[in-house]
Amino acid sequence: MATFDTNISKAPIYAQLDKQKELFSAFENQDSTMRRTSDVEYSTGKTMSVGEFNNLKVNNCRAYYHQSDTLSIDIGIGTGFGGQGFRIEYKDKKFYTEPYFSTDVIVPGEPASTYKIVYQKLILDKQFYELGDSLYGHIDFRSIETDKDKNTIEHWGKGYFRTRVTKR
Repeated sequence: MATFDTNISKAPIYAQLDKQKELFSAFENQDSTMRRTSDVEYSTGKTMSVGEFNNLKVNNCRAYYHQSDTLSIDIGIGTGFGGQGFRIEYKDKKFYTEPYFSTDVIVPGEPASTYKIVYQKLILDKQFYELGDSLYGHIDFRSIETDKDKNTIEHWGKGYFRTRVTKR
């Protein structure tokens, strides 16, 4: 179950994000006045060199209703040829966090990965959202992916995010 903190928007991290320009995914409208929407660190469990730690926060946040009453909060980045990140599916105080990775290479009939949540904690600024509302939150999760070859890959994400709710 998600928890709620009506004062989360006052967290000091948002003042820091106000000083940074947004990171846009490929093909998004590049609004130069838009401020950073995500301070979330996200990793897929690979071994990283010291220089790669800065890449943990290369993502943005978007939230939308997609022909349903389930709110999708997408934290990731799109390259134009694919993308990676994770999606939080939220409805009636309940949520589910699932990583995603997409590429322009498609193998017909390839089985999809499965995910097991180790833990997940979501804090939002309010329980219900309408189109156009601002959304503030904090996520902390860890999950284990099992791919088509039965390899396991750890995913984790932690940090603050914000965005405006739209319709897709």
